Formats: sequence, structure tokens, C-alpha cells
Amino acid sequence: MEISVLFFGELAEVAGANKMTLRDIKDTQSLTEWMEEKYPALKNRTYSVAVNKEVISEKRNLNNGDEVALLPPYAGG
Repeated sequence: MEISVLFFGELAEVAGANKMTLRDIKDTQSLTEWMEEKYPALKNRTYSVAVNKEVISEKRNLNNGDEVALLPPYAGG
């Protein structure tokens, strides 16, 4: 199983990339735990998680080909 992970704003700076492909990540909780272990600076950041362009607030199972985005806080006008 393979998923795409997109990083936006300051989160892309923390990860050193705008996009990466990961394998064998079963759900969003496992993904955030893996990311925060690999990039400890993420632990101190506030961000939202979107799966296939839908912002989520609870753990979601991931499927092959899913696109997950890590989104920093934003302000609109």
C-alpha cells in the first residue's frame, strides 16, 4: 500500500519537502506518530490533517492511493 503525503507552509519547511510517498501506513494516527518521530519539530506545531481533500478530526483508515495533507493553521479574510 502506498500513500502520498503533502506538506504546506511551515510544515513543508520542517519536513524539507512538499510531498513524499510512504508505504504501509495503515491509518492517520500511525502516520502522525511516524511523522512526529521522524520530524520532532512537528510535535510543537499545530496542524490539521486532510485525507483526499477532506479535513478530518478523528483517526481514519488509509487505503492505497490516498492523499494525505498536513495543513498549518490559516487565517482568511
